[in-house]
Formats: sequence, C-alpha cells, structure tokens
Amino acid sequence: MAIAAAVALGALSAAHAADLAGAEVTVNWLYPDTATTFETQSFTVGPGPELTCPGGAVGGGLCGGFQDSSVVDIGANTLSLTITGGDDVWNPAGFNGYEFSGLSAGGPWSGYTLSTDFSGLDASRITFTPDAVFVNMEGIAPTAGESFTISLDAGGPVPEPASWALMILGFGMAGATVRRLRGIPGLSRA
Repeated sequence: MAIAAAVALGALSAAHAADLAGAEVTVNWLYPDTATTFETQSFTVGPGPELTCPGGAVGGGLCGGFQDSSVVDIGANTLSLTITGGDDVWNPAGFNGYEFSGLSAGGPWSGYTLSTDFSGLDASRITFTPDAVFVNMEGIAPTAGESFTISLDAGGPVPEPASWALMILGFGMAGATVRRLRGIPGLSRA
C-alpha cells in the first residue's frame, strides 16, 4: 500500500506550460516605499528586450527615471535588468526598486531563482507573490555590465493520466486494507 502511493507520487511529471510570452507585464519603479510608484510602464512580452534606456533620465516611463543606460528584458519565465553604462546609485530609502506585476497571466508560478552580479543584491531583497516580484535595489551602486535575472519556477507538477490511474489504484488498495482490518475481531480502533 505505501509502496503504491510512493510510486504514484514519484511518477508525477511536470506537464505544465507556464509562459509569459504574449502576456502584459507591468514594471513599476517604487520609491521611496512600496506604496509609491515613481515610474511605471507596461509591456507585452515578446522576443528581445522590452525596454532599452539610453540613460540620463531621457524619455518617459521607466527610461525617464534611469540615470544609467539599461535594458529590461522579460522572457517566457525570466525577468532581467542589465546596466549597460553608468554608475549611479539607487538612493537609500525604505524601498527603491521594481515591482514586476501581472505575472499570473503566464503562471502559475510557485517560486523563483535569482542570478545576479550586483554586489549586495540577494534573496533577502526579493519579495515573491504568484502575481508579482519586488526587487529592492536600495543603496546598490551598479557598474556597467552588471545584471540580475529572476527565473520564475512554474507551479506544481500536473500528473499524467497513467499517474492518476496509479494513484487511484494505490488509494483503492489502502481503502481495501482498512475495510479488511475492520473485520478482524479484537482490533482496537484509534
């Protein structure tokens, strides 16, 4: 009985298609706290970078706030920012960073993995929800070429039909065992 259940659980496969391609994702620059939007811009996720900023706070939306030249790229399951030039510091504040929202359109997302070469950026500066990721860059001083990439982990695995059949068989065997044990005289029930 326990073996059948273990085999059934081990046979689950990750048959899901979480993908942000074609979804609308909004990037909010939040400063000086998570309740205040400094700049915002929405993107329909497609191939290539969603935004390339020349630096010097030129243009509207997020580029209007970037002092450094930078690239924002949103992939099928990734969120990334690369500094391509400059060395401006994200000012100290309660929060000075980004919220990537609208992520549930491509989910379900169950977690993330952070890859970065920004000194001081680690998992303690990331807040994850199934629909949004917050990245607190407060006090970080980037240099050209530094970047972060957040890879979103898809939701839990979806069993294939054969796995469902094996699980049902295992539960049926467990039920039959319980029913058989009820008929044994002198067996105390807990």
